[in-house]
Amino acid sequence: MAQAPLGTPAPHARTSPPPALQRSTAHGVHEHEGALLGVGPHYRVQFGARGIEFLPALGRQAPRAEPFAVQLLSVQRGMNTVFTAAPHPPERQHDRRSTSYHWPGLTERYETTPAGLEQSFLLHERPQGRGDLRVQCQVTTRLQAATDGALAWRTATGGGVTLGPVLGIAADGQRCPGTARGTVQGYELILPEWFVEQASYPLLVDPLLGTAVEALANADCDFPDCAYDAYADAYCVVWTQFFGGGVTGVAAGVWDAGTLGFAYAFAVNQQGSQAEVRVTHIAGSGVFVLVWVQTVGQGNRISGLAFEPLQTQATPVWNLTGLGSVQSPVLSGEATTQGDQCLVAWLDGTYGLIGCAVGVDNQFQVSATQLVQFAAGNATEPAFSKQGGVPGLHLLVWIDRPAGLPGWVRGQVVDHAGQRVGTSAWLRTGTQDCGYPCLDGDGQRFLVAWEEQELANPSSTDLRGRLLTVGAAGITSQGGVQDFAAQPGLGEGAGDLALLGDGFGLAYQTLVPGPAFGDDVYFRALSRTGAPIGAPLRCDLTPGTEYRYEHAPRLIGCRDGDPATSLVDGLLVFADQSVSSGDSDVGLQVVAAVGPGGPVVDLGGGCGPGGLLTTQGPCALGNPAFRVELFGAAPLAIPFLLLALAGPHQNCGACTWLQPLSCAFVANSAGYATASLALPGSAAYVGLAFDAQMVTFQVNYVGCPWAPGAAASNIVRATLDY
Repeated sequence: MAQAPLGTPAPHARTSPPPALQRSTAHGVHEHEGALLGVGPHYRVQFGARGIEFLPALGRQAPRAEPFAVQLLSVQRGMNTVFTAAPHPPERQHDRRSTSYHWPGLTERYETTPAGLEQSFLLHERPQGRGDLRVQCQVTTRLQAATDGALAWRTATGGGVTLGPVLGIAADGQRCPGTARGTVQGYELILPEWFVEQASYPLLVDPLLGTAVEALANADCDFPDCAYDAYADAYCVVWTQFFGGGVTGVAAGVWDAGTLGFAYAFAVNQQGSQAEVRVTHIAGSGVFVLVWVQTVGQGNRISGLAFEPLQTQATPVWNLTGLGSVQSPVLSGEATTQGDQCLVAWLDGTYGLIGCAVGVDNQFQVSATQLVQFAAGNATEPAFSKQGGVPGLHLLVWIDRPAGLPGWVRGQVVDHAGQRVGTSAWLRTGTQDCGYPCLDGDGQRFLVAWEEQELANPSSTDLRGRLLTVGAAGITSQGGVQDFAAQPGLGEGAGDLALLGDGFGLAYQTLVPGPAFGDDVYFRALSRTGAPIGAPLRCDLTPGTEYRYEHAPRLIGCRDGDPATSLVDGLLVFADQSVSSGDSDVGLQVVAAVGPGGPVVDLGGGCGPGGLLTTQGPCALGNPAFRVELFGAAPLAIPFLLLALAGPHQNCGACTWLQPLSCAFVANSAGYATASLALPGSAAYVGLAFDAQMVTFQVNYVGCPWAPGAAASNIVRATLDY
């Protein structure tokens, strides 16, 4: 397959950040296990040997899934039949965006787009005869043809398939609107005689097959997840599509992390329905791993596949369980290049919380270890750390919820082979109900968060959590419980945590009092200890009052794909749903633990051989290592760092000095000195400006009457910002 437009191995730092927000425009064509599938935000399509089956995503409240099959019948010119498809087997070709059927003198093409499936017919030569050109297609579907003059096939409540306007495009660029009309067998596309006669060839006939979303269908594209590959510098985003009648499917897309440019998308080739999809990454074998719940008849199984980001070479679909009562799969990947396994855990109706390690080698061979029981039948709502870091230690947490009692948070350390390390431990107990934990860490230090019932308002929840360390003996708590999002009476939950550099990012959802489906998604940066940095960022994919139901956030950091990276950014994905049509999309929001910060200005000043003062790193809230550096000082001088709030300076002839609030010694190494400043994370400090200057003593040839032997550097003014 052609290589996707993805990057080379990730750089240490990006010079220009990706766009802050981008609507999901995932679409594409993918061949897997003998089937050729296409996918878009509102549909799935299977390309057969002679035609297509278009499956509109009508939403989960639609009474049933409604396939819509299309097959070319013939091309007519007036009364003359130019071409009949039946006797000819077409040659089928495809790339990552489209599929073409090559007939004698004619190419039938289907291009996946975000709006729908663009159908076109390219006539290589002017057809013989007189009269209008008619391209006739057969339709096979249970949908009823519209009776209101529209070219559409609908359910009783309005969902279905629409055929867009017809356009003729000549080889020289001339365009002519055409018409489309229904026939007994399906529909025909018509171009007028005058245009067919005078047009330059090849001539293109171009309509669009689209999805008519059912009113209040309750989402057709929902519950995303994301992972990161450091070598390709790419994000994988997965989600569930709802076709109606309980039929669901899994789709996935890949985006370039540096630009957030879309690369390609594909659907999963598997009978039955697929939902609850999760994705992770195995750096050692360079693959993304998808795991989901497949429903066949009355039973479920845990299924998955792995694929390589650049070429979309994929394993066959594999099953970890037989048919039974299973749900809620969670994944933890491998960030180092030394391992080729990831961890999978899920809830089993008989055995509780169980799981195993799944390996994918460089030949795309899949293996799995024996199942391990992590917790018995009271376990619910599991969550896994994103990966296990260099030590290869992962943390699995869940809610222990006995019947009639509040849920408490429990955790278990798991090694890279899926085996328990030490004993499980309570992470939160008490009288208040807890639920839906989330976490991430580096194999030694983990931050865990969960929903917790408010004392004063039991119908609302807060997001609380704690910092932990793990080792061979199990779990050790580092400090007490912290509040991450705790506004009284505001339901805060559905959280997800990810490593962002040395700190963390927290995504969560709030239930806003007022209109139904008024939830919002927020992101908050946290320090390495869990202390909040700045104010929460509200994420909004579609401004306005209709698409106001932002929900189901998931978060990944570049650190989770590469433990050695210095990048502090990541990707937040969430669903955004219309409260009137039920149409839903997936939003991609770039986030970072530390932002670009405020301006740093050289104010000059100083005197004598005091050297040049500069800064390193953004003057951003929560930056733990903002540095000032002195170059060109006298090799044996003794430097001190002066800090002051922005304000007037002291002048002495040609010299300018700070009036400092603090003064600290800094070591001199052959004329170079540096000092780190941990910048505060509180949003209250936005806009605070401070001045810095280095003063060195024991400098020869400085005849200052106020301070003989002293020299001052230039003054730098820095302003705190996000």
